[in-house]
Amino acid sequence: MILRFSISLFFLLGISAQYAEKPASATLKERETQKQIDLQRKNGFGDNEIDTLHASISGNLKKIKKLQDLGVDKTAAQYLAHTPEDHKELYKKDKDGKPYLEIKLPQGQSYIDYPTVFLYDGIAYIYPKEDFSDLDKIILAFRRVNADGTVHVKEMRRLVNPSPKSESPDKDEKGDAKLDTNSDIRLEYYRSLTSDTIWPNDPVQPAEPDIAMVLNDEKDPLPYDKQKHIMRSYKKMLRKISKQTAFKLRSIELDQKQMITKILDYNTN
Repeated sequence: MILRFSISLFFLLGISAQYAEKPASATLKERETQKQIDLQRKNGFGDNEIDTLHASISGNLKKIKKLQDLGVDKTAAQYLAHTPEDHKELYKKDKDGKPYLEIKLPQGQSYIDYPTVFLYDGIAYIYPKEDFSDLDKIILAFRRVNADGTVHVKEMRRLVNPSPKSESPDKDEKGDAKLDTNSDIRLEYYRSLTSDTIWPNDPVQPAEPDIAMVLNDEKDPLPYDKQKHIMRSYKKMLRKISKQTAFKLRSIELDQKQMITKILDYNTN
């Protein structure tokens, strides 16, 4: 099965003002289409499923934190394993001391630039707010390097959502749920042709990106089809993250149930 490099969503090369959608002379249909695009950009790229996924991930992290505060994971590591094992902290901390959860994303081989074959991997960094009431930040990082050839082409693409919001009780002027516009999503691109360049598995990178863009910059927006593609891809990754955080939660809940069973497992005969 051919695995495609899913981060084609980040499309950061070859994007410039020369691709602006407005033609010099437009038909009525083209003008109407442009009006719809302008309206969409003005309102932002809100999506009910994305807000729901943010809420699902945040809820999973909040429940996990509650079980951690009860010591379930540490106790399970000590008493449920056949050989007692060291407890591994679920959250890591960045250089600023802020906790984040690391989630592995797809990895494998990419043939999208055939005949060049790339190896790729992806990591998500999920930051909860200090009180775990919601998400503080989400970073999706994707790296790839060519598997053959004499020159190493190393790339890293990152999508940074600095303000992932969950479902809001607020309503818009139409009475519908008010959605997060997602307009401040940031896209970053790193590239190197040297074999010794390594971008660490860390949400805070020591180097600045070679290219950085904002999803819905008022002065210089990305091409509309790319904006839509970014949001579709982001939503796809959020589904994976939601499933993985739910799996982590179920695992800790199962450990809690096993601990209760262990405590009550005595012979009454």
